[in-house]
Amino acid sequence: MRTPRFLPLSCFLSLALLLAGCGKKEEQAKAPPPKPAAPVAPPEPPKPEGPPQPEKGAKPHPSLEGLAAARIEGGYVRLLYANGKKNLFAVAELSAAEAEWLKDFVTEHPLAPGKSSVVVAKVEAKKTIVKQETKDGVETVQLCPPAKLRDQIGGTCMFYARVHYLDIAGYPVEDGEIYRVTNNVPKDTPYLDHNYHVGMQMLFLRQKPSPLIHYPNGTLPPFEWARQELRKGRPILSALPENMWLSLPADFLATHRWDGTNKIGHQVVINGFTYNPATQKGTFHIVNSWRVLAEFDVPVEPRDEQNFMMEQSLSPKGEEPEKAVKIVAGAATLVKTVGKQNLYSVETNVGPQKVLAATEEAAKAFVEADLSAKDLETQFGESVIKVFDYIQETADPRVRDIAAAQLLAETFKIPATVALPHVDLEVKSATGKVYFVRTAPQKVVKLTAESTGEALEKAQKLGGGPKT
Repeated sequence: MRTPRFLPLSCFLSLALLLAGCGKKEEQAKAPPPKPAAPVAPPEPPKPEGPPQPEKGAKPHPSLEGLAAARIEGGYVRLLYANGKKNLFAVAELSAAEAEWLKDFVTEHPLAPGKSSVVVAKVEAKKTIVKQETKDGVETVQLCPPAKLRDQIGGTCMFYARVHYLDIAGYPVEDGEIYRVTNNVPKDTPYLDHNYHVGMQMLFLRQKPSPLIHYPNGTLPPFEWARQELRKGRPILSALPENMWLSLPADFLATHRWDGTNKIGHQVVINGFTYNPATQKGTFHIVNSWRVLAEFDVPVEPRDEQNFMMEQSLSPKGEEPEKAVKIVAGAATLVKTVGKQNLYSVETNVGPQKVLAATEEAAKAFVEADLSAKDLETQFGESVIKVFDYIQETADPRVRDIAAAQLLAETFKIPATVALPHVDLEVKSATGKVYFVRTAPQKVVKLTAESTGEALEKAQKLGGGPKT
C-alpha cells in the first residue's frame, strides 16, 4: 500500500508566482483615452392617454380631443384646441370619468385667464305668445303648449311640470335625462329620495344659456303678477290646491288620485289666461302632466288667490335680461329654522323676499347682493344660490341636506374623497362673497365671508365639520 506524497509548499508558491507573471516586465503601451460618449436624448415623457369616450345617452358637449390647454372655473370648462379654436360648456355635462381626466389635463396644461371677458352669443328669443287680444272687455293671452306632452310616472308631478315649463320656454329635455331620474326613485314617494330633488334641479343647471327665472316679489297680488308675466310670454310654474283638483272631471279623478302635498299641491304649468277686469273673474289655462287630461281651464276669482300658488316664471330662451333694480333691505323676520341655518323673510323696496342665512345681517346682505352682473360665472352662481335655497326650503327634512350636498357635488364634480372642509363654490357679489362649504360628505353650508380662510372658519363653527 502506497502512501501519498505531498509536494513541498515552496513548489506551489513558485508555481503561483510564475503564473502570476512576477518578475521583470516589459513596459506596456498606454491605451488611447476612451472617446467621449455621444449625448443621449432624454426619454420623451409618456403622452397622456386620450380622453374617455362620452357615455352612451349622455348630453353632447364639445370634444375633448386635440386640446392644447383648458381651465375649469365657475362651473364652466374653457377649452383651447391645438388648432387655435376655443369652446366653453358647463362642468355638469361631463361624466365622472371625463371630469377626472380633465382635472389631470388642466393641472399639466393650464389655460391662463385672459384679459378679455366672455361674450355669450345672442340667441334669438323664442316667441311663446300665440294669442293676445281683448274682446268684449275680456283679455286673453295664450302661450304655446309644450312641444311634447308628457305623462308622469307615479307621484312625479313636480318633475314633469318642470319638463313642460322648460319646454314651453324653449329648453327641451331629452327622454333619457327624464327616465334616468324617474325610473330610479320610489314611484309614489319620489320626494323622499334625494336623487329626485337633485335630478329636478339639474334640469335647469344643465341648460345653456342659463334660464332666467323670476319670482313674485309681493308688490302685486299673485294673480295680477301671474297675468303680468304671461303678457311677457313667460310660463308660470304653479300648484293646484286640492279643492281645485277635486273640481276636475269625475272620470279623470276616478283613475288619478290627488298626488300633491300640503306644501306644494299638485304641480302644474300655467300658459294662458282670460280676465275680465269689470267682474275680476277669469280663467287660467293649465298644462297638466297626466296626458289623459293634458290641458284644461280653471275658473278663478280674487278669493282663490290664497290657495293658488304662483311659484315662479321663466323667460323664453333668448329674452334679454331686464334692468336690475337696486334692492334695499329692511326688517328681517325669522320664518323657521332649517337645520343649523334660518329662513328669513326680509322686507325690501320691491316687496318681501325669503332667503336662507345664518343671521339677520347675513339675510339682508344676501337680498342686497348686486345681481346685475352679467358675467357667466356670476349668473351661474346666482342660479346655484336660488336652487340651493329652494331645496332647503321645500325638500323633506330627511333628505334636505344630502340633496343639497349632492347637487353641488354633481354640478362641480366634487369627488367623494375630497378633504374636508372644502369650498365647493364661491360667488362674488357687490356686498361680498357667498361661499358654499362642504363640512361633511353629505352636508354643505352657505355663508358670506371676505376670504376662503374666513369661510372655512365660519363653516366649521356652523356645520360642525372635521377640524383641519
